[in-house]
Amino acid sequence: MPETTRTPRKTPRAPAATAAIAGLPSNGRVRAVIDQVLPAVDAGRFAVKRVVGDAVAIRAHCFTDGHDVLRVVLRWRREDDDNTHEVPMKPLGNDVWSASFVPPEVGRYRYTVIAWVDPFESWRHEMVRRVDPDDIRIAARVGAQEISACARRAGGADRKALDAWAGALQAMAADARAEVRALKALALDDVQAQRARGYPDRSLATEHPNELPLVADRERARFSSWYELFPRSSSPTPGRHGTFKDVVARLPAIAAMGFDVLYFPPIHPIGREQRKG
Repeated sequence: MPETTRTPRKTPRAPAATAAIAGLPSNGRVRAVIDQVLPAVDAGRFAVKRVVGDAVAIRAHCFTDGHDVLRVVLRWRREDDDNTHEVPMKPLGNDVWSASFVPPEVGRYRYTVIAWVDPFESWRHEMVRRVDPDDIRIAARVGAQEISACARRAGGADRKALDAWAGALQAMAADARAEVRALKALALDDVQAQRARGYPDRSLATEHPNELPLVADRERARFSSWYELFPRSSSPTPGRHGTFKDVVARLPAIAAMGFDVLYFPPIHPIGREQRKG
């Protein structure tokens, strides 16, 4: 009996353990996740269509681990312009965020969503819940560091104001005679907090991978209905060819039927013999 040679079947290699998982950030310190941005036609393959002057409502599913505070912005621009505009997105609940923008003129636009965990807002959120005096003093020192970080990203008068706020908070937290209620009130100053929000740390922000396309058209593109008319057939007198003046006389009747656009088929005669048109 002849000998047969058998080749062992190769077992497919398992994917490397370090392979990136689709949808998750490659950097473990990037904690914000953007799951979905709407509206989008075929994941951005085709452009969303809107009309100039109408608000374009954008929703995104964004979340993070733990209880830290997430901030999300909508960023949009004209397709032929690198200048971008940002609109803060508001939480609607259940990890859904919403914002809108108004395309100012006819053209093509791009929009996307950016999200990040905000250390300053997370500290402020926790500070509101502090009751124990020792916890408040410790949290105030942490807050002073976060405010100083915001000040380093700021400039001019805002930087001076934030540095002064951080210094006052640090000094008051170190003073054992300072009233805890006053310390907490200083830490939660709304005016200063609004100033600090303007200088967030976005070094670990997540940006949606697609700049989704949008086409803004003129208002008439939304509702117009067309009426086709052949000028030479519009004469009110049998046997006489119609003219453009006859067409003008019919315009009120056509408009009364609810039409917005008058369409002329090709009206120039075709050929050299037995010409029509």
